[in-house]
Amino acid sequence: MYLKCPVCKKEWNASLKVARHIFGNGDKAHRAWVNSQGVSFTDLLIRQATGSGNQGFMVLAKIVESSQDGTSGVAG
Repeated sequence: MYLKCPVCKKEWNASLKVARHIFGNGDKAHRAWVNSQGVSFTDLLIRQATGSGNQGFMVLAKIVESSQDGTSGVAG
């Protein structure tokens, strides 16, 4: 199953890869989408940089997965 970036519609085979794409792109549209999901893009980046176990990527990957169903939800 391929997952689409909710902003630019590029596809990857894993939500973690979409999350990495969103962080790596970091343009205004991608940042705005993350912020619209009830999570701070900046806070996720800080969490990724300072935490262990790819915490920022994992949170964003869960949000990406939920967005594929048309639902939105904040992952903790």
